[in-house]
Amino acid sequence: MIKNIIALILLCSTVHINAQSDKTFIVKGNSINNENIPNSGKLDISKITVINISNKAIFLEWKTISNTFPKGWDCSMCQHGACQIGIPKGSVFKKLNPDQEGFIAIHVMPQKNIGNGQVKFKIYDRDYPEEFEILTFNVDVL
Repeated sequence: MIKNIIALILLCSTVHINAQSDKTFIVKGNSINNENIPNSGKLDISKITVINISNKAIFLEWKTISNTFPKGWDCSMCQHGACQIGIPKGSVFKKLNPDQEGFIAIHVMPQKNIGNGQVKFKIYDRDYPEEFEILTFNVDVL
């Protein structure tokens, strides 16, 4: 009986350790950026950085899970390795080597349209999609 209990404890410990090792990246700083800009101005860049904390190269994928930016705003975004017009539905980072940083950034030109909006991205290692982070950009145009 004691052998079975010890075996169960060892099995649970091994499963717990392996589950923790699936995390291959972290957010550097905050996962939420709050930005305020005047209606005559623009948001040149708002960036959230991630770091590969594994000992191997990884590929991070991301998906836009919500976007409430007003239609009148001119928006674009960049990711590690590429920039795109508008806020696309998703993409894949260039390879991130161990200890290398990557990012998602947005740019907003409100065209004198007052309002607010939020865009959220789900980012994950394509080998471990269950280990994800939500990156949020909140923008207020005053």
